[in-house]
Amino acid sequence: MNRDVTVNAPAARRHHRPAIAAILATILVCLTGCGASSPKPRPPSGDVADIATAVRSANGLAIALLQRLGQGGGNVVFSPYSIETALSMVDAGAAGSTAAEIDHVLHTAQPASVAAGLAAVDARLLAAPRSPQSPRIDIADGLWVQSGLALSKPFTQSLSSRFGSQPQAVDFTGAAGAARQSINSWVAARTAHLITNLFPAGTITSQTALVLANAIYIEAHWADPFSPSQTASGPFYTDAGPTVQAQFMTRFPVAFSYVGGHGYQAVELPYLHSTMSMLLVMPAAGTLAHFEASLSPRSLGELAKELSPTVLDLRVPRFHLTLDTGLKPILSELGMPAAFSDAADFSGITTHIALKISAVEHAADLRVNEQGTVAAAATGIATEPTAVPFDRAPRLTLDHPFLAFLRDDATGAILFVAQVTNPA
Repeated sequence: MNRDVTVNAPAARRHHRPAIAAILATILVCLTGCGASSPKPRPPSGDVADIATAVRSANGLAIALLQRLGQGGGNVVFSPYSIETALSMVDAGAAGSTAAEIDHVLHTAQPASVAAGLAAVDARLLAAPRSPQSPRIDIADGLWVQSGLALSKPFTQSLSSRFGSQPQAVDFTGAAGAARQSINSWVAARTAHLITNLFPAGTITSQTALVLANAIYIEAHWADPFSPSQTASGPFYTDAGPTVQAQFMTRFPVAFSYVGGHGYQAVELPYLHSTMSMLLVMPAAGTLAHFEASLSPRSLGELAKELSPTVLDLRVPRFHLTLDTGLKPILSELGMPAAFSDAADFSGITTHIALKISAVEHAADLRVNEQGTVAAAATGIATEPTAVPFDRAPRLTLDHPFLAFLRDDATGAILFVAQVTNPA
C-alpha cells in the first residue's frame, strides 16, 4: 500500500552536483571514454550497466530532439540532459501507458536504471580532482507542490534519493504569479542568471498542482585557449541565406583530434583540467539537413572513435546561442501524447487528484569564445488536474433523510435510533 506525504510547509533545499553528464548527452561531448579513468574515492550509486543505460537514453534523446528542433535550419541550442532529467523525475510518478510512452521518449525500458546511471555518472565526475581553473559545474533539481496536496511516499523517496529534491509547498491556487516568480528566481540563481524566465506568463496558473525543474550551469576554459589578438572578421556562408560576417577565433598550426569523413569534418577541443571536450562537426556545404536526418547515437559514437591527432590551422567562429521554447508539441510527436491529455496516469505522484502535464518549458544559453565555454539550461514541467475525475473510493453524501442507529458492537444491541429528516 502506498503511503502519502502531505506537503503543508515550505521545505526549501538546495542541491548541487556536477552536470558533466549533460555534456555526455549532447554532440558537444567526447563520446569515447570520458571520465573512465577518474578516481573514485566513493563508489557510485549505480553499476556499469546502469551507466550504459543512462548514456544510451541521453544520447538517443539528444539526437531525436536535434532532428526536430533543427528543422528549418535556424540556430538551435538545448540541453538534452536537463530535459532527460526533468522527464525522468516526472516518470517516477507515471503509471501504465503514460509511463510506457515517457520511457519510449527516453529510449529506455528501464527508467529506474536510467536514474541510477545518471546518479552514478555524477558520482564519478564529482570525484574528479578540482583546481581553481577546473570547470564550474552546478546542477539542481526542484519540486514545488500545492500546499496540502498529499504525494505518494515512493515518489518523494525516489526524487530525494535519485535527484536530491525535496517538495516545497507553495500556493498555486491563491498566488500563482508569486509561485511562478519564485520558481523562476530559483532557476536564475542556479544558472548565473542566464536563465531568468523559464516559465513565461500563463504556464503556471491557479490550476497548477505540481512543478518539477532541473537547472544546469557549466563554465569551462579551453585547455589551449585562442588568442583574442588573432580573432578577425571573415565570411560565414549560410545554406539558405546571404553570406554573413563572423568573428573567427584562430589557432595557428597545432595538433587537434580530427577526422575527415565522407561528407563531413570534425574536430575536438578539450577543456582544461576536465574530461569534457567540445566536438565540432561540419557537414559538407548544403548538406546539414541531410546529415542531421541520418545521424544516430551510434553513428556519432563511431565518428568520435575515428578522431586522431592531426596538425590543423583552425578557425572557429565565436557564437552565442539562446533558446526559450515549449516542448509539448515535440515531446508529443516523439511518442508521449498521453501525458498531456486527460488520459494521463500519474497516480504514482498522488492518488488524490488525477494529473496531466500542462507545460514543458526549456531554456538554454551557450557562449563560446576565446577563453572557453559558458553554458546554462533549465527544464520545467508543470502539472494540473485532468478534466476526468480520478477513480477513487465511492463517495456517500447524506443529503436527504436518513436513519441512525447507535449500537453496542460487542453485543449488537441497538442503544439509540434516530430518523433525520431535517438536520437544521
